[in-house]
Amino acid sequence: MKEFVIIAGTQNSGKTTTAWCVYQRLLPYSDATHLFIGGAEVENHGEIVYKIPPYDNLPDDFKALLHIYNYTVAIISAGDIDEWLNEDIESVYSEADFIVICLRSYNRSGSSRRMLADKYPHEYKRDFWLDAPNPSLTHPMDIVNSKRPVADRIANYILVQTDYRQLV
Repeated sequence: MKEFVIIAGTQNSGKTTTAWCVYQRLLPYSDATHLFIGGAEVENHGEIVYKIPPYDNLPDDFKALLHIYNYTVAIISAGDIDEWLNEDIESVYSEADFIVICLRSYNRSGSSRRMLADKYPHEYKRDFWLDAPNPSLTHPMDIVNSKRPVADRIANYILVQTDYRQLV
């Protein structure tokens, strides 16, 4: 059964930053990794890729596939537009056991959250909610470090699930 792990929050709450932190946390456990930015596969060793100036403190959206303990974890950071998210999910759905996605908090017609509920009603979903953005954090590393605790909880949740499933 597929499992959707949802990074949930309001606009600009750090969902993409948190997704990058989850990627960084899971990368050492992966025996094969594919990272895509702007649709192109890129070489990456765990560093966060930022958008070009003037947005240089905003991480770029990405899609990653990590193979961990004979399970595949997909991470999709771009979740605001339901059609694009649906395309990204469909591109990894047959391969992935865990699909980590970023969703805004609202569930209304045309939202990514509604699309997920309507299209994948029988899949297990687990939400991890982010706090509202902290406007006093302006340095990129301060922003990243503020998201690490939630990212660690998400990564630990996935790692426990994969290890547990190996033992069963």
